[in-house]
Amino acid sequence: MSRPTLLLTGGSGMVGRNILEHTLVNDWNVIAPSSKELDLTEAHSVEIFLSKNKPDLVIHAAGQVGGIQANIADPVGFLERNTKMGMNTIMSSYQAGVCNFLNIASTCMYPRNAQNPLCEEMILTGELEPTNEAYALSKIVATRLCQYIRKIDNVA
Repeated sequence: MSRPTLLLTGGSGMVGRNILEHTLVNDWNVIAPSSKELDLTEAHSVEIFLSKNKPDLVIHAAGQVGGIQANIADPVGFLERNTKMGMNTIMSSYQAGVCNFLNIASTCMYPRNAQNPLCEEMILTGELEPTNEAYALSKIVATRLCQYIRKIDNVA
C-alpha cells in the first residue's frame, strides 16, 4: 500500500523542520522542495510542480522572514514575496484539486493590542504592529483566500 503524498513548503524553516521531525511524518511520502528547487513566487512553476507530484496534502509553511529590522528595511519585498508565495501555493493547489490544504499563518495577523486568548474573529479589528505590517498583511491575504475557497466549496 503506497503512502499518501505531502507537499511541505518551507521545510527548511522553523515550522517546516518541526513538521518533518514529527513521528507521523513517516506515514507520508514527503516532498519538501527548497526555494531553489521550487520558486513559490513563480505561479507557473508551482502549477507544474503540483501537476507532476499530485500531493494529497499541502502544508504551506514557507515565507520570507527576517526579524523586525528586516521587516522595517524592506516592507515592499516582504509584502510582495510573501503574498505571491501564498497566492501561488493556495490557488495552484485549489486548481489542481488538492482537497487537503493547511495554511500556516502568524500571530502578527492580529491587532497589536489584541487580548489573549486570540481568536480568528479578532483579525482586522485593529491596528497591526507597524514593524511587521507588510508580513502580516500577506498572511491575512493568504488566510482570507483559504476562507473564501472553503466557502465556495461548501456552497458547491
